[in-house]
Amino acid sequence: MTRRWIILMAMGCLCWVNETSALDNPEKVIEETCARDWAHNSRMRAACIEQQLSVLEKSRSTPLDPRLQQEDLSLIQERCAKNWPDDVRMRIQCQQQEVRAFQKLQGPPPKGISLKDYSAAVAQCSKDWPDDFRQRARCMDQQIGEKRR
Repeated sequence: MTRRWIILMAMGCLCWVNETSALDNPEKVIEETCARDWAHNSRMRAACIEQQLSVLEKSRSTPLDPRLQQEDLSLIQERCAKNWPDDVRMRIQCQQQEVRAFQKLQGPPPKGISLKDYSAAVAQCSKDWPDDFRQRARCMDQQIGEKRR
């Protein structure tokens, strides 16, 4: 068996096991993107598939923060899929950045900021960015920076 055939077979198995919708099927995105980008070079197409699948599998084996609600995780995944429809690697990087921002927002209030000022910043940033953790974390950094001045 050729390496390409093994990779394509593995992709088929992954598609079957995951049973995700066609709209958000990363294996299908990988296959289509690599086929489009490397239509005339089977070696590069196989390497593209292998590299993207490796990133995907690594992300799937990384445990999620238990504080992250399924609803929030779904919002993150949908936004990143929308922003990166043809690049699974960038989609996963986007998701990782969102989760890190979420974790930062779960931390204790910074020293030197009153609880009243911190609560006001949380309320404002949550209102401005209800479903975007990266933007909410940036907003919090700005609000706290302004309070420290």
